[in-house]
Amino acid sequence: MRYLKLLATYLKVNLKSLAVYDLDFYFALAGMIIQNLLNILALRFIFNIVPRIKGYSFAQLLLTYALATLAFAIFRCFFINALNISDYIHDGRLDTILIKPVNPLFQLVNERVDEDAWGDLIVALLLLIIVDMQLHNPWYITVMFIFISLFTSLIFLGLAVLGNIVALLSNGLANLAETTFDFFDMSKYPLAIYSSALRLIMTFILPIGWVASIPQEKIAVKHEWVWLLLVPAACVFFFILIYQLWRVFLQKYQSTGS
Repeated sequence: MRYLKLLATYLKVNLKSLAVYDLDFYFALAGMIIQNLLNILALRFIFNIVPRIKGYSFAQLLLTYALATLAFAIFRCFFINALNISDYIHDGRLDTILIKPVNPLFQLVNERVDEDAWGDLIVALLLLIIVDMQLHNPWYITVMFIFISLFTSLIFLGLAVLGNIVALLSNGLANLAETTFDFFDMSKYPLAIYSSALRLIMTFILPIGWVASIPQEKIAVKHEWVWLLLVPAACVFFFILIYQLWRVFLQKYQSTGS
């Protein structure tokens, strides 16, 4: 209950900060919508040349794109500050976080939101609904995908925290958290287009295949409803595993003295 109240307070403060710069927010929102539309046009151009890629139609590939974008937009809307932990380490602000009687990662994640991400979120939701209609998926499939995306966003959070473990070891001098954007780019395409070695890594080691490709295949195509539980469970398991690693290395953290 205490953390729910803290979360509500953080959300209120962050939303107020967006309201202060409302014009910037709307410009950023429009910019992200335009960027996503350009990405979709680029995919359409590719499919004008190659009608199917590894057996996937344009609509099926758009569904993968929409699922990945939705999960990443949720990550950016609520967890984006996980990418900035190395800055807290480098300038000594992490020391201030650690002396407070609140979970450090909870504080770090909730200190900032990404106003640009709401454009991604809007596009992803609209695209998901439109593509599901084109593929004649029933409405409850769309609801299932939205539900699952709340959990698949944890994969991106886990990857960001994993990248910041390097920052802990190097006192903020090295930061691999930004590779989360590269993992997002890879998650926008079906696992089938990658080599067998990459598919193995993307399924069991760095599980970005669970963000979009696996839910699409198992739920939308094969209608295997057990995956409605398996996908969230896998995402939570991965995040808990990374979080435990984070805690271990956080205990070894040495202040920069800044």
